[in-house]
Amino acid sequence: SDGSYKEDDNIDITVTWDEAVTVTDTPTLTLSNGATASYQSGTGSAALVFRYTVAEGDTESSDLSVSSYNGTIKDSAGNTAGAASGDLGTVIVDLTAPTLSSVAAADATYKVDDNIDITVTWSETVTKTDTPTLTLSNGATATYNSGDGSAAFVFRYTVAEGDTASADLSVSSYSGTITDTAGNAAAAASGDLGSVIVDANSPTLSSVAAADATYYVGQNIDITVTWSEAVTVT
Repeated sequence: SDGSYKEDDNIDITVTWDEAVTVTDTPTLTLSNGATASYQSGTGSAALVFRYTVAEGDTESSDLSVSSYNGTIKDSAGNTAGAASGDLGTVIVDLTAPTLSSVAAADATYKVDDNIDITVTWSETVTKTDTPTLTLSNGATATYNSGDGSAAFVFRYTVAEGDTASADLSVSSYSGTITDTAGNAAAAASGDLGSVIVDANSPTLSSVAAADATYYVGQNIDITVTWSEAVTVT
């Protein structure tokens, strides 16, 4: 079957001759990536099924084919079956997991209710099967937002009141299922996001005060309001 296959996946290969054949040992197919597929079933029919289980360290292939067979395959009269060779179609052996290319977000200071969109880029196209999340260095999480079927996923973190402030936000890991076409899991996502500052603590009131006195018409009363941190007015 056409597809991308990873480590431990089975590739069942059917070899068909023009008449019924039988096997008397355990024939194998030699494949174009140097691996072999072992006889599984079919003796006494025209079609034999061989199985190749992809293993760690096998040579990758973008177009797997059969080059020959070894073993005893004969018709009922004892004639040896012809050589088995040919292209298997779009059969890809992929043993390489997507590697992390970058994590990034727009440099800025973010307050409560601001969205921080974080782009995680891998070395190849990836897909998700659930809703992945990023774990951030301030203990918050960013949830998958877009990008399925591309090399770059966008995650969104909406800053909430009480979140731990951060002068330099970073990504520590991801949770969820993110794989390439063959099913290889994408590498861990981690790294610094740049100058991304999270300020999730609204200034609290410290005091209001004015000078004790009796004021008459035309006099100013200067009232000082003090918060827990520096503030600006617009």
